[in-house]
Amino acid sequence: MYLSATRRTRIAALCTAALTVAGTWLGVAQPANAATALVTCPLGTETITYTPGLKLPAVPPAPPNPTVSLSASGTLATCVSLDLQHTSGTITFTGAGPLTCLGGNSSGSGRVTWSNPGTTPSDFTFTGGVSVRPNGVTVLVLSGNVTAGDFTGAAVVNTIVLASTDLTACLTPAGLTTSSGPITLTLASP
Repeated sequence: MYLSATRRTRIAALCTAALTVAGTWLGVAQPANAATALVTCPLGTETITYTPGLKLPAVPPAPPNPTVSLSASGTLATCVSLDLQHTSGTITFTGAGPLTCLGGNSSGSGRVTWSNPGTTPSDFTFTGGVSVRPNGVTVLVLSGNVTAGDFTGAAVVNTIVLASTDLTACLTPAGLTTSSGPITLTLASP
């Protein structure tokens, strides 16, 4: 029996909702500080632009903690939500901070625009950090809160694996000006 992607997503969301309700009804213990995921979007892509380009801290000599502006846009797909209305969309954000090719922090704001009719975009603020993980993968993690729209007050975690990071660009005069990769977005109750 063939099920469309939309139907599979809805079935998965219904199963998740049913298990959550059943776990609550049966008294399954939850950690006291556990947040409930309102929406999880595990499949997406995002491209980030940096101005000026990211460089290694000492190439060329720069002031300590140079400020870099960043802007990003991406798509969210196969989102799972308890209400079945937030199943896909787009995400954008802008920010700035002392960033280099080896890491740093930023802060800013963004918006998730949901594809389904009848939904309202979720505006959020964030602080974030770029780090190179032990396996050599560069990861940007943004965390903050939804400030307006659907899910106001929810916690936001956006994890972007910068898979196409060309670290050799960090040695050029222009620096690394763009990177992209898969993202995972989660909105959870505070």
